[in-house]
Amino acid sequence: MKKFWLSEPVLISLGAAFLLLAASIGLRVWDGYRLDRWSAAPDTIEITEATPPELVFAAARWKDEQGDYQQALSLYGAVQQAGSHEFQAAVRYNMATIYLREAAKLWNAVGVLEHARVSTLVQMAKENYQAVLRIEPENWDARFNLEYAYRITPPPRERPKADFQGTKTSVFSTLPSLPGGGP
Repeated sequence: MKKFWLSEPVLISLGAAFLLLAASIGLRVWDGYRLDRWSAAPDTIEITEATPPELVFAAARWKDEQGDYQQALSLYGAVQQAGSHEFQAAVRYNMATIYLREAAKLWNAVGVLEHARVSTLVQMAKENYQAVLRIEPENWDARFNLEYAYRITPPPRERPKADFQGTKTSVFSTLPSLPGGGP
C-alpha cells in the first residue's frame, strides 16, 4: 500500500487558505450580528457616509414610523441607488408609499386648496411605484398602490374661460400689416 504525503508548500498554502476562509466567515458573522443589533434599535444608528445601506434603510423606516416622513424620505433618497435590485425596489416602494399616504392625507384634509402639492405628491408616488414595477413586475402591492394613485389623482384645474367679445367681422382686420412708407 502506497502512502500519500503532501509536500510542505502545499500544506502551508492549504492552511493559509483555510485561515483566510475562517477569517472571512468570522467577519461576515460579526457584520451580521452588528446589523441585527442596530436593526433592533434603529434609533441608535448614527448615519455617516460609511453606514451600510441596510442600516440607513432601517433608520429611515423607524423615522417614518415615528412620523418624521421628511427625514425618512431624505434617508431613503440617500440609499435608493445602493444595493441589489430587490433592495432598491424596497426603498422605492417605501418612498412611494410615503408620498401617496401624505397626498391622501392632504387631499382629505384640505381638498382643492392644496391642488398643486397633492398633484406633485401623487405624481412622485406614481413614478416610484413604476420604478418598483420595472424592477419587480410581479409586485402586486406596488400594482395595487399605483392603481390607487391613478384613482386619487386630482383632476386638472380648470383655466378661467377667456371672455373675449370680439367685434371685428374680418380676420384680416386683426392681422398686423406691413408698415407704411419705405426708402
